[in-house]
Amino acid sequence: MTSLTNLKVPPINGAMRRAVIDIGLVLGTLLILKYALMRFEAMWTYAGPISLLAALSVASWRLRKSGETWSDFGLKRPKSWPKTVMWALLALVLTTAAGIILEAATSAIVADTAGQVETAAQAVTSNAGRFSNVPGNTAAYIYWVAVAWVIGGFTEEMLFRAFLITRFEKLFSRIPFGLVVAVILPAILFGQQHYYYQGMSGAFATGGVALVSGILYLLFKRNLWPLTLSHGLINTIGLTLIYTGVQPAG
Repeated sequence: MTSLTNLKVPPINGAMRRAVIDIGLVLGTLLILKYALMRFEAMWTYAGPISLLAALSVASWRLRKSGETWSDFGLKRPKSWPKTVMWALLALVLTTAAGIILEAATSAIVADTAGQVETAAQAVTSNAGRFSNVPGNTAAYIYWVAVAWVIGGFTEEMLFRAFLITRFEKLFSRIPFGLVVAVILPAILFGQQHYYYQGMSGAFATGGVALVSGILYLLFKRNLWPLTLSHGLINTIGLTLIYTGVQPAG
């Protein structure tokens, strides 16, 4: 029988060490800044966008330190824009379907779970407050669409798909199914980041969407443009429905 002392643990190489530092700095910036800002009621609405932009700045700095650019992660000019748009539409359909199915399923579970109903109701109320000035307000609508593209379309995809998947992939490069873990962990983090204003069902839904997006990122050969376009489009569609009164702000 092999003793624990005889087990050989692969040494951590330079790439893995840099991955740990990169992940720690980016997630530390994202989480600490976000929850620090959320302590102030006036900053609640902007805590997410501000912390995401700060984390993106840290990620960009770390890329420069390692001699990499965002084009290495899928933001280079596509070889074919028509094919990229086609892939974006495919991503739009798949992620929307995943979000609808998961939110419907988890909403039913949350509604039947003691102690979660109040949390979910509070999240819906907060969410309604976030977009309460959008219906019929063109200026607010344009502002939130811009935020949706800058934060959702670009920042979230750059961080949670391109950067974190790649860094987790390096970190777990020596374990079986390391790439699978590298796709799942950012998806969990993505869902967690939406819990504070979407509740448990929203966290599960966005986490599921992130998982599908992570898989698509790999299937698209790490071309980030289809996911950036589909994410921006779905956010724009949702805001347009709120602006026109088709969908309630909450």
